[in-house]
Amino acid sequence: MRLLPLFLTSAVMSFQVFAAPTKTDIFSTIDHRLSYMEDVALHKANNGIAVEDKKRDAVVIESASVAAEKEGLDKQSVEAFFAAQISAAKAIQFRYRADLLTAQETRTPRDLKTVIRPELIKLGQEITAGIAEYLDEGGEFKQSDWPTFQAAINERYLTDADKKALFDALVLIKTQ
Repeated sequence: MRLLPLFLTSAVMSFQVFAAPTKTDIFSTIDHRLSYMEDVALHKANNGIAVEDKKRDAVVIESASVAAEKEGLDKQSVEAFFAAQISAAKAIQFRYRADLLTAQETRTPRDLKTVIRPELIKLGQEITAGIAEYLDEGGEFKQSDWPTFQAAINERYLTDADKKALFDALVLIKTQ
């Protein structure tokens, strides 16, 4: 009889592990991905690299939208979302770099090639898969979710207008 409670607890916990992500989980993952942008900006500043790289942006958007399509998302609707993520990332980087003009940063950023890019790719995949699963399970992103999204995105260099552009693009994502 002692094994029954243990079995039931294990069964309940395993269902929780495989539960579809909530919109709050997705919002938090978006915020986590954006949290790397100050390190990206510092790496670029330390190495004389421009924030803006339109060719790289196009490659990232194309690659991410193809991956999202494989997850069952409408390619066009996610392209706008990925473009909005890139815009938010650039906003953080430009504003942080502006602060670096008057305040010297003494910390060393996380390595772009070995730490940041792999993590950004992983988080991007998590966001895409999470959105696809959330929508497949009948979830929906609605304008009424804006206060929750706004509270979840905590990057100091993003304005409410930046957050709103990202949120509005998220709301437009649909499945195939």
